[in-house]
Amino acid sequence: MLTKIATSLLLVCLLLSDIAQAQITAGTGQTNITPPLGTPLVGYYLERKATDVHDDLLVKAIVLKDRSKSIAIIVVDLLDVDQLAFNSARKRIAEELGIPYESISISATHTHTGPEFDPEYTRFLTTRIFDAVKIASQNQQEVVVKSGSGREENVSFHRRFLMKDGTVKFNPGPLNPDIVRPMGPIDPEVGILLLETKTGETLAVMVNFAIHLDTVGGTIISADFPGYLSDILKTVLGEETMVMFGLGTCGNINHFNVRSPETLKGFGRTERIGYALAASVIRELPALERVDVDNIKVGHEYLKLEIPKYTKKQVELAKVNAKKESDHESSTPEIREAMKILRVNEREGKPIEVEVQTFGLGDIGIVTLPGEIFVELGLDIKKKSPFKHNFILTLANNKLGYVPNAEAFSYGAYEVEVSNIEAGQGERLATTAVGLLDKMHK
Repeated sequence: MLTKIATSLLLVCLLLSDIAQAQITAGTGQTNITPPLGTPLVGYYLERKATDVHDDLLVKAIVLKDRSKSIAIIVVDLLDVDQLAFNSARKRIAEELGIPYESISISATHTHTGPEFDPEYTRFLTTRIFDAVKIASQNQQEVVVKSGSGREENVSFHRRFLMKDGTVKFNPGPLNPDIVRPMGPIDPEVGILLLETKTGETLAVMVNFAIHLDTVGGTIISADFPGYLSDILKTVLGEETMVMFGLGTCGNINHFNVRSPETLKGFGRTERIGYALAASVIRELPALERVDVDNIKVGHEYLKLEIPKYTKKQVELAKVNAKKESDHESSTPEIREAMKILRVNEREGKPIEVEVQTFGLGDIGIVTLPGEIFVELGLDIKKKSPFKHNFILTLANNKLGYVPNAEAFSYGAYEVEVSNIEAGQGERLATTAVGLLDKMHK
């Protein structure tokens, strides 16, 4: 009798174990958001219009569900947040698909060869984001979650440098003899989150890396290096695999190696970066760890970030300087700061409200942050996170601009000249993220 009872209990335990392992489902959805030729392109201070399409711009969505909760992680091939489209899409997804508003993350890849936003494109984008999530929500299947990370140290570089005269300069040019040293580190970690079906096929892989997406330039529409990253990984993982690129904390990181006289430009350089990141992922595939996910956890908090204050005299001078013309794609410090002063002054002292999100999948912690976050802040979050595997997606949900760490404000240079916030606000974002991760991990 006791043997029969023990056997029955064992079978029940095994059944419950199988249910626990099978309770996480996932689906993917993808839509095309490529604008027509002639569309103004965004990303520089110079006017450009699209003359061709190298590769399509896409919305990519992953919807994950447990027995009681669902989340949507969405990435769009755009320079930045279209606030109206993002807000409208999240609201519609929540109302029609039942995914809570605060469990929906939409982030941009930061490609500089995508469209400017206008009312027509915003309406189009809103619909395409919703459609991608609807497709993902309707095509759920049980998945195994795997994670790990590779390293790539040869394609990203800190772009702020201490010069011999004591100043700090942004991208001071190749082989500049006045460079003393970079002002900070890079983040070489290539985060990998892989979703595998019950039959062993790869449903989706998210790759997280910190580097600016401005490697192409010109007037040809392109998703930049994530397009190449996707192409090469699909040849290995299967053509049906969704390859999602999540932009890491790269506010002060780009692809320029000022120690090299390199001349490779345009799509040649873009292809090399995409292939290098793909190779890092492929090398790590056999070592990815299965992550047991009992349930999905969600953290969320709104913050009001402080903005600079300017005198009437500063505002009047800015009105004059903002009208000056520049023939350089990043303009001049004088013009950039003038535009920032006018932009901030329009808020009439009101702080900028933003949100910080966190998602927990077993021992995987995902953070989404607004703006172009400096790498030091991202490294600090990873260092303090209680999770084994960490992913930080930036340019998420709210339009914010550059988010330097506090130390950078004392040195100035490009990112500080255009930042809309006061010193110390980046640290507030990082501290909030770590606090939410801690709560989810308990």
